[in-house]
Amino acid sequence: MIDTHCHLTYQPLYEQVDAVIAAAQDAGVDRLITVGTSPVDAAHAVGLAERYPCVYATTGVHPHYAHDHRDRSAIVDMIQAGIKHDRVVAIGEMGLDMHYPDPPIEDQVRVFEWQLEASGDCDLPIIIHNREATDRTIELILASGIPGGRFVFHCFTGDGTELDAILGLGAMVSFTGITTFGNAKTIADCAARTPIDRIMVETDSPYLTPAPHRKVRPNQPCYVVHTARFIAERRDMDEQTFVEQVDANADRFFRLR
Repeated sequence: MIDTHCHLTYQPLYEQVDAVIAAAQDAGVDRLITVGTSPVDAAHAVGLAERYPCVYATTGVHPHYAHDHRDRSAIVDMIQAGIKHDRVVAIGEMGLDMHYPDPPIEDQVRVFEWQLEASGDCDLPIIIHNREATDRTIELILASGIPGGRFVFHCFTGDGTELDAILGLGAMVSFTGITTFGNAKTIADCAARTPIDRIMVETDSPYLTPAPHRKVRPNQPCYVVHTARFIAERRDMDEQTFVEQVDANADRFFRLR
């Protein structure tokens, strides 16, 4: 199985990355995409991808760090370097997060637009971070002119209306361990009705450990199998059939093979 979105560069995973990767492989998770969230973090992600054949990297600036970046050229250079690197399979994560008042939305929009502009001339997929900002995020994506099929909205936490808007854009949708939480019925319902060729599964580790391991910290890529099992059950699908399908989706979207 593939963990399509994790943060192996974050502590405490980074300091024990050999053991984290070994545990993933023991659980049948044989490929991992470690997602960059700043130029420095992306460089670390690329370093891990160069070191471990089962690890791929992405390069991007997370909206939480938008206020740290006022040099457009530095962001463009990061993305251009990633586009040329054979272990980088996507750009991002990038997007908007309106759950907290900081960083100011103006900073987030500025950095998001810079990244979209820098990504327009390549064909790498783009990972979107979207929290309580679906309409504005889609508005900016449409304004960029980039085809909707190049995007995945990771860690979906919206409702059915938001899911329909994302699917209408043509994007993929990825679900985390949140889907297994007892208070996340709406998200579980969305996972159950996302078209089978548009769904992916991830951990977003070291965060969001799925049931039945909710109290385990940190979350690790090995636990992605539990989210897959939960969604397969909600879809009334055989688990292995579901895993094969979401892996095929990830292979196609990220062009891992």
